[in-house]
Amino acid sequence: VLATNPKVCTQQIGRCQGQEKIHPICLSWQNVNVSVKVPVKKQCCTRGSRQTLEKPILTDVSGLVQPGTLVAILGASGAGKSTLLNVLTSRNTNNYILSGDIRVNGWQIGRCIQGISAYVQQDDLFITTLTVREQLQFRALLRMDKKLDRESRLQRVEDVIREMGLTKCANNTIGDPGGTKKCISGGERKRLSFASEALTNPPIFFCDEPTSGLDSFMAQSIVTTLQKMASKGRIILCTIHQPSSEIFSMFD
Repeated sequence: VLATNPKVCTQQIGRCQGQEKIHPICLSWQNVNVSVKVPVKKQCCTRGSRQTLEKPILTDVSGLVQPGTLVAILGASGAGKSTLLNVLTSRNTNNYILSGDIRVNGWQIGRCIQGISAYVQQDDLFITTLTVREQLQFRALLRMDKKLDRESRLQRVEDVIREMGLTKCANNTIGDPGGTKKCISGGERKRLSFASEALTNPPIFFCDEPTSGLDSFMAQSIVTTLQKMASKGRIILCTIHQPSSEIFSMFD
């Protein structure tokens, strides 16, 4: 079981970098409320006053996710799916009015959750002139535990390339989808995003709209990859918008 001290939690995960072992994590949140203050039109000409109204985004949201599960957060556009991910990961919450209880293995660890989780955003940010393998090697040398030697980090890159199904495009230049030169496909770019975060072997993945902008075949391929990641004991928590019945059935 993961240590209860937040700092020890992060240290334990660091020692597991480059290994297949994943610490079992249970994530729960209860009665989470999120609102923001929005300006309202003044009803009278009162100088120096600024009236605001508190607008609710999430109200009494609760959930529990067990290790080894692939979970979807469904909702219409503007329903607060991405906001919930931000709150669970303590990211970009400065303008929120928050209440509720968020725990990992029964303990409140606050922002330390960022040290034991990965957040895969909708937009992919890569150095487009690098190959897939070079991008991962660059990330491994920057982000993995400094106690690991170079050989161990590069071996972890090769393991992740195989795990994420990137072997065929490992030596291909990432490229820019909006450019004129050949680049890797949208599905390969998304798997590269997962691979970049999987290098440090976190037990929790938060994915914001992982199938956005992909055709049905590519979307199903991405969810299959997420299933394989979850099967190794990870929590995979995704926001998703209007999934097909086939993709919906793939979630736990």
